Amino acid sequence: MPILSAQNILLRFGGPPLLDNVSFDIEPGDRICLVGRNGEGKSTLLKVLTGEMDANSGDIVKKSGLKVSRMVQEIPAHMEGTVRDVVMGHIAQDGHHDAHAEAILGKTGIAVDAAFDSLSGGQKRRVLFARAVASDPDLLLLDEPTNHLDIPAIQWLEGIVSRLECAVLFVSHDRAFVRRVATRIFELDRGRVRSWDFPYDKFVQFRDQALAEEEKANALFDKRLAEEEVWIRK
Repeated sequence: MPILSAQNILLRFGGPPLLDNVSFDIEPGDRICLVGRNGEGKSTLLKVLTGEMDANSGDIVKKSGLKVSRMVQEIPAHMEGTVRDVVMGHIAQDGHHDAHAEAILGKTGIAVDAAFDSLSGGQKRRVLFARAVASDPDLLLLDEPTNHLDIPAIQWLEGIVSRLECAVLFVSHDRAFVRRVATRIFELDRGRVRSWDFPYDKFVQFRDQALAEEEKANALFDKRLAEEEVWIRK
């Protein structure tokens, strides 16, 4: 049974729809990469799923009690407190969550009493990832999680994401990361989401085949249209 279902989500900002009756399901344990060209609305879709942005119409149906956490793409310009404050400050204070958050905090490899604002961009990304995971969500949303990370840090991130028990939906242009982490692909293209239930390399193969067939169909349509125009003139 899905933990989250998007049903006919429509979102527009005056022009053509950015999200055009988008529908999909997220199942427990999914590791889904959301792919698409720049400007297609990938980050916007994540905000709609968390409720940070309202769609014009459609529904987001969540499993009862579903906990959703999102790691944003942008590093905050200023954030008060230490690494521990940032990671632990917004979670429920109980034994289970404290132990889980402490375990994630320890895996960052960063001094817990270091001021967040004093860290490098890559270190801040690690801390923000730990913050998103610390609340032990059922669905984790990651927006370009490998930005500002060097290769060892990306490998560290891969290892953790691959072992998480929660479902993960992430946006990434890092093909190596997507290959090693994603088990499914959501492709956002011209406002629609197509679900591909296999890893990235197989998705690329099928997508390229589908694009070739689309181009062939378009060329055939253009040819027939030109022939009809000639017939009409006659």
